[in-house]
Parts: sequence; structure tokens; C-alpha cells
Amino acid sequence: MPLAGDLAGFSVGEVILFIMSEAKTGHLVLKQDAAESSIFFDQGVIVEAMHGLSHGTDGLVSTLATFSSGQFEFREGEKAAAPDMRVDAKQFAELAVQEKAETDTIAPVLPDLDEKLTASVSFEEPLSLTPLQWLLLAQIPGRRTLRHLSEGRDLFALKKALAPLLVQGLVRRTGEMVETTAAERLVVVKGYTREEEAVELDSEIVARWRESGVFSGRVTIEGHVFAALAKQGLGRSVVMSVPACRLCGVHNGQEVSVAPAR
Repeated sequence: MPLAGDLAGFSVGEVILFIMSEAKTGHLVLKQDAAESSIFFDQGVIVEAMHGLSHGTDGLVSTLATFSSGQFEFREGEKAAAPDMRVDAKQFAELAVQEKAETDTIAPVLPDLDEKLTASVSFEEPLSLTPLQWLLLAQIPGRRTLRHLSEGRDLFALKKALAPLLVQGLVRRTGEMVETTAAERLVVVKGYTREEEAVELDSEIVARWRESGVFSGRVTIEGHVFAALAKQGLGRSVVMSVPACRLCGVHNGQEVSVAPAR
């Protein structure tokens, strides 16, 4: 029976240190909403860590910063395909202290997940920024909140890149919260969109999502993500191609929940 539990009762660090102290070999899986991390151990030594696109030490640091809650499961005996690191208990303790110091430093300046941000860039003086920071400055006018900027990104890496921009005044907090748009209940009508992976939605709904800053051109239906096309006059209907309906397992006339993809 695998070792499993809720991170409400244990911190990530405590779970990792227990596995290390028992000199176990296996695969620790951590999950919180859509976030997931994997840490592999070989006789109590961490030999691989993965969080999103981050691997190795970066993946381990991101895991420590991300999982304050969620679930964990340790699958004993599972090994990493290509281990590329070795972190023992002493090194892990040093890494955890470093991560906490960095988190404590950036936390006071960071906005809430749904607080609206604005970007203000002056080119009077040359700016020395990382590629991610330049990308954030370009995306903030459209995506506007930390929640939307973090889509498809390592949240800890994003926060580290964003904090200096806030300190320098290149990004400003407005104090205004953007409401998270609830899913719409719509009736599916089988049709033929221009692209098989796209669906058609009423343009008024799409416009409302765009105004609230939660829509980036994709929607989720029955757990599947599609490109969304706006079309006038659909009312409370969503038009999907037959292959798309088959993929989602929905039928003509069935009511489904449609939400902006996160």
C-alpha cells in the first residue's frame, strides 16, 4: 500500500525528510488543483525533481514553493528514467532554507492572484531585464492578473521574475480585483466550425469574458480545451463539430458547462 496523505497535515519538507530518513527508493507525486510535481528517490537521496517545465534543482525549489496544500502519494520502487541530480538530507535542508528566504523576500510585494496589474515602461534609460520579464511586460495589458500570467508557467519562477518589476515600478498593483468568471451552462448544437478543434460561442459571452480579463481565446468543455470563435446570434448555444462532440462525449441538445480555459 503506497504512502499517501493530505498536505494539510504534513508539509512537503516533512514528507521528503521522512522518505530520506527511511532511505526509501521510489516516486513521490504531489498534486494541488492543476499543479503536479514528481520527486524520485534512490535509497533516500533525491535523484530527480520535476515541476511543470522545471527539472533538477529548479524543479525541487519550485515544488517546495508551490505546495502548501494538496495531496501526496509515494510509490515505492518506481525509479527515475534518467536521474541527473543527487541531493542528500543535508543539501535538502540548505535548499529549503534558501527557498524560504527567497519566498519571504518577494511575498510582501506580490499581488493577490486576481488583482489587476498595469505595466508602465519608459525607454528613456536602457532596461536590463530577463526574457521572461520582457514577456510579462508585453502580456500584462491583455492578461492583467497573476492568475492569468501563470497559465502554463512555473508559478514560483513567475513570482521571482515579477517581484523586481513591481519594486522598480515597471509593473503596478491597482488594488482592483478581477472577478473570476463562472462557467456558462449552454446547449450543444452539432455543427461545423472552421476548425475541428474550435467551437462557436455567442459573441456577447465572449466579449464579457474578454472585458473581465479571463479569456485568452480558449475554453474548456467536459475537461477538453478548444479554441473559441465568437459568432453573433447563437444565444445560449455552443456549436461544435461532430468529431469535437464525440471527443467530449456530448450529444446534440445536451447542456454542458463552458468556461474560459485556465
